Amino acid sequence: MAKRKKNKQYKPTPNKYLSLLADELKEELTGKRTASSLDRDEKQILMQEYRIRAIPVCWGIPMDEVMFSKWFVNFVRMTAMPWDSFVTTESTYLPDARNDVHKTFLNDTDAPYLMMLDSDVLPPPNIVEILMSHNKHIVGGWYKNKNMRASIDHHPIIYDFYSESETELNWAHRKEPGVGLEKVDGMGAGCWLMSRELAEALGEEPYDMERGTEDLVLCKKIMDLGYDMWVDWDVPCAHMGVFWV
Repeated sequence: MAKRKKNKQYKPTPNKYLSLLADELKEELTGKRTASSLDRDEKQILMQEYRIRAIPVCWGIPMDEVMFSKWFVNFVRMTAMPWDSFVTTESTYLPDARNDVHKTFLNDTDAPYLMMLDSDVLPPPNIVEILMSHNKHIVGGWYKNKNMRASIDHHPIIYDFYSESETELNWAHRKEPGVGLEKVDGMGAGCWLMSRELAEALGEEPYDMERGTEDLVLCKKIMDLGYDMWVDWDVPCAHMGVFWV
């Protein structure tokens, strides 16, 4: 009588990179490495082979509006990592709120990127990984303006700069979305990824409304510093509120 073959037992081999994720959630352990201490090559292994984002970001979320439940559910799905940091504001004048986020990112975190995300913008769940893959100092997704008046053209909040005076910056908005990654002059600040290098070059309180909206004023400062701004047209975001798409 033939002997029955025993099922071969496969024991999972602990992965030296994946095991670091659990350590990151614990108190600091003497002699233990954490994912944020990996070198660049090891971080690439995590990101490419295991699709785990090892590069931390600081999530900057100005809560100048009511938080929508759809926004919160979407944010939970955006795979924030244990080594990410968070800066939020509540019911604050928007330029002041963005300045608070920007300043806290510079002074109280060591993350290499600031992910500015408004509480009425719904990006795709993997927004950080998409924007980070472009390796730009500032790059964002795009969304349309919102207004309930039927006469308003809900154009993309992406702009071309054409003139300025002592009191005003003049921009022309795009009428239609483009394709792929494109260098642009200005865009809304509701969904962009900014490098620490650029944030430091801008200073601690770069947002103001002296010659326009706080985001476009910042875009002009970025232009003047000699940095390029990019939009990924393949990353459309919903703009929630009175009108959203």
